[in-house]
Amino acid sequence: MSLTSAEVYQRNAVESRKRDVSCMLARVRGELDAAGASARHFAAVGQGLHVRRAELEGELQALAASGVAGLTDDWGKYSALELAAQGERYPAKALTYDWLVVHPTATFLETAGELERLMLEARTAVGRPWLLWRADGLLREWQANAVARGLVAPNTWEAFRDYLLAIGKDAALGGML
Repeated sequence: MSLTSAEVYQRNAVESRKRDVSCMLARVRGELDAAGASARHFAAVGQGLHVRRAELEGELQALAASGVAGLTDDWGKYSALELAAQGERYPAKALTYDWLVVHPTATFLETAGELERLMLEARTAVGRPWLLWRADGLLREWQANAVARGLVAPNTWEAFRDYLLAIGKDAALGGML
């Protein structure tokens, strides 16, 4: 049986396409095998990581429950000193605002005196007769911040005092209520 040249070309084309498809199929099968092996590997790794995380979380909880403070427990966002100062400042700031509402024409010195008195009452360390922050310095700092942010003009106590009274207690205290 003799083949015509058209038949030879057709058979060669089919044979060539079979080789191409076989190569592509082998590549896809290899990629699927690799993907399956990878999935099994990462599943084992993931399971091991979950076990390790549970162990470490348990150890951390046991250390926290032991009641023994570490060296760095006070070295965070706020130091022990700042937390003590906040314990003086925040309650006194709120009470001073209430006092200022009753005394809307109070001078800077009168307001600083009232803030200082209230901060002394709110001291967090028993027996400490001094404040961690001076009341007049805090008032000046708060006023300077308001001026710098463009909330108060001119830079006078009267303007700052009137601004505080106009915005209300929650806003004046920075939302700490």
